[in-house]
Amino acid sequence: MICPYCNDEMELGVIQSQHEINWSNKRRFLSSSAINDDVVVLSEFSFLRGSVVEAYLCRKCRKVMIDFDDSDKE
Repeated sequence: MICPYCNDEMELGVIQSQHEINWSNKRRFLSSSAINDDVVVLSEFSFLRGSVVEAYLCRKCRKVMIDFDDSDKE
């Protein structure tokens, strides 16, 4: 993938966590999607693999790009 900021090649990798990986519009004490309707789940938690989401890294711009699929959510 080409970085949209500097046009250099981005590296494919993963972001991992022992918890669900979420995006929120503000910092929260608990950012679980179970208690916050506006939280976007980037990777659901799994007991077998934790949470993992593919991401592209641009070392030059220090940006990370993550694609997530929420097609099964309403």
